[in-house]
Amino acid sequence: MPVILQVNFATAERPASQAQIESAKAIAQQPGLRWKVWINDEASQTRGGIYLFDDLKSAKAWGDDVLPERLKARGATHISIRYFDVNEDASLVTHAPLLQRAAAA
Repeated sequence: MPVILQVNFATAERPASQAQIESAKAIAQQPGLRWKVWINDEASQTRGGIYLFDDLKSAKAWGDDVLPERLKARGATHISIRYFDVNEDASLVTHAPLLQRAAAA
């Protein structure tokens, strides 16, 4: 069953566009990743991502084992990591791209 990983964190850092592209290329190689949407709220200096993984095991391998240390190393605070099951039937009706895979880097 697909799993959404929702990540939010606070940071004053504004990563350079090229740095984000390089990071995206590395993330795209994560086993089980279907896609990621990068999110920003400049006013509150909050950033994050919405990820779709094939399953909870794949999501937790990234969200529990790798991501927190990467974020902390970049000075992120107030890190929130949450996992959600996906209601595939209703999501497909509302055009969710559940079958899409991460682009190869």
